[in-house]
Amino acid sequence: MPTPPHADGDSSTTAPSFHEVDFPPVQNGVDYLLSVVDHLTAAEQPGPRDLKYAVLHLQAAAEVLLKARLHLEHWSLVFKEPGQATRKKFEAGDFDSCTTAGAIARLIDIADVAVDDKAAKSLAILSRWRNALQHYGLKANARAVDTRAAQVLDFLIAFVHNELLPALPGEEKEAVRRDLDVVGDRVRTIKSFINARLKRLTDELKDVQHRTLDCCFCGESTLVVGESPKPLSCRFCHTTWDDPNHALTEYVMAYDVNMDGNVQHCPNCSEYALLVDGARVVQAPEQRRSLCFACGSDFDTLAECSDCLNTYIPASEDDLGLCEDCMDVRHAKF
Repeated sequence: MPTPPHADGDSSTTAPSFHEVDFPPVQNGVDYLLSVVDHLTAAEQPGPRDLKYAVLHLQAAAEVLLKARLHLEHWSLVFKEPGQATRKKFEAGDFDSCTTAGAIARLIDIADVAVDDKAAKSLAILSRWRNALQHYGLKANARAVDTRAAQVLDFLIAFVHNELLPALPGEEKEAVRRDLDVVGDRVRTIKSFINARLKRLTDELKDVQHRTLDCCFCGESTLVVGESPKPLSCRFCHTTWDDPNHALTEYVMAYDVNMDGNVQHCPNCSEYALLVDGARVVQAPEQRRSLCFACGSDFDTLAECSDCLNTYIPASEDDLGLCEDCMDVRHAKF
């Protein structure tokens, strides 16, 4: 039977001890990174639950770490609307913060932090995946998650080293550095698998570089179009589209291509799957090419028919601005 407390309020029993949650922002962000690599390397093939929490925790890490750097520039930059920021709201945590995309834009434009296009794209896709998981579910291939995660992890490791570590006090700095070393080792394990598979795909893809694109899921240059009648599929992550137009739509969304007026019926196969001046193929990554996602035809020169507005291949430099069908109609009238 426990001894009753003394009359003066003192108790002879020992008060229970509780662990406190104390994660400063940078340590908190890096702890999320540790969770990510734990989930991605928990087994030879991460399961759906591992992939789910890898995506959620990687997005959480990105938000915490990017905003920690904004805070170093000025605390008001973390607010969604900096003009309405108050110190009281900031210290109470009573405010809407900026989005990941907003944080990246402010880091580039205000803090002069370098964020390369590939990292920014992977961060944007990661944010969409997290939103999908939170609101209606996500269907993504394990290899796609591995590859995007490796790209984001690479960026965040360098980001913490270059932008955040110098500002940390000594004890926290050493703790963060130790955790980053663990994350880096695990990322190298993930990347070694990715690189080995890509090396095996080199010979397989060498003759189709004119119709090979960056996959809108994993980001690797392994999406080969024009495989009809087989479904369109990424050779690396094996994400598959039964309808080439669906792949085209997701490619446009992933790589910020203007879809208005740029999707047409293909002059070769007639499918509504031709992306005009919007595809970047492995053979010419600096150019935007016209490529059909159904038959794989690529075109150097295309024109828009002045009558039917369909895309066609001009017959000569003296072309009259009409496709073959509309030209036949004109001739029939005379």
